[in-house]
Amino acid sequence: AAEKNNKRNDDIEDIDTKFIEMVNRSIRRAFRRMGLTILAAACVLILFVQFCLPTIVSCFYYNPAKNIGDKDYAISKMSRDMAVYSEVFLPGKRRGSVQVEAKGYGNYNITVNQTSSFTGRLTDVSGEITRGELRYYDNNIFKKPATNVFVYGSIAGKEENTVEENLKYTRKYFDVKDDEEINLCAAGSKEESLKTLQELDERKMYIGYVSLDKIMSYADFKKYVDKQDLAEVWCAVQVAELEKEEEVVVNFQSNIPNIGFVCNPSYNTAIKWDEKKYPNLLPGCETQDMGNEDEWDDPEENLKSESNARQHFVSLLNYLSNQKKFLAMMEKDNSNYTTKELKEMVSYIKKNGIKVYGFTTIADKETLLKLSKQSEVYEIYTEEVR
Repeated sequence: AAEKNNKRNDDIEDIDTKFIEMVNRSIRRAFRRMGLTILAAACVLILFVQFCLPTIVSCFYYNPAKNIGDKDYAISKMSRDMAVYSEVFLPGKRRGSVQVEAKGYGNYNITVNQTSSFTGRLTDVSGEITRGELRYYDNNIFKKPATNVFVYGSIAGKEENTVEENLKYTRKYFDVKDDEEINLCAAGSKEESLKTLQELDERKMYIGYVSLDKIMSYADFKKYVDKQDLAEVWCAVQVAELEKEEEVVVNFQSNIPNIGFVCNPSYNTAIKWDEKKYPNLLPGCETQDMGNEDEWDDPEENLKSESNARQHFVSLLNYLSNQKKFLAMMEKDNSNYTTKELKEMVSYIKKNGIKVYGFTTIADKETLLKLSKQSEVYEIYTEEVR
């Protein structure tokens, strides 16, 4: 009986030992599986963070690096956006080439290239975009012109009047004393503007902001400007309803800063766009046609007619109004250039046509002095070309 009990105890111990070994093996297998699972999950997480997350985060912000060209001729989306934006808002500073280096998480290094110059110098502008926030390393290059570079930004009167007639009306309307200045243009009075022109350096080039003596229709303006020997010309366009009181314009610009387009481009560009949606958007041709000379626009001929010029300007404004992320980045402190405001400008242009109150051109001292003596010109404000 004792032997049987001892054997039974040994069998039970054997069973317990085997059970414990089996449990231990199961635990070790479970830990190995868990370890492998954790390792795999960690690898997936690391790969996701390294390769996928930066792209996903970038999707929530403006992406300047998006290729709008093709596999043979890549073009960054910001190149097209900048070509349109600079034509509308930056007279004399038009750019259409932007190199972009994507760093992930909505961060990009950018270089806005200058591909054409009137001074013999090419000045590229570098900067960075951090999750929809743009910072140039030199903020002076792409400064917009002051709102008063043209005389019509600060006088009242009637559209058909000359500047002098409207200055007289302004003095009377606002009850300004005879010894008080009423011409608030950046150039000062006509005499002050002429004196400044006479003191310019003959060896340098300048952006000339030319205030017309009378507001012109586009047809009349184009006839006038085509007779001049000028480089690229940008025309300042009335884009909003005029404030009126007793049929008299109270403020020509309605507090809308200067907006316009290039009516005689000095160079073309090859950038792809949707011609059906934005007809005649940019002077030049689409990238797939750039090897065919017959496909390139003749900008001077194309923009001679008011209908083509209107179509071009409307396409510029429509394009910008549809680039919400880009526009929010470029105009974050300005409420005048929202999608709504730009659409209202389009409606105004379609209804009223193009009315030109001034223009800019890049020229030397001699050319600007010749312009200042013409009856169509009231005065000229200048900035040195950088």
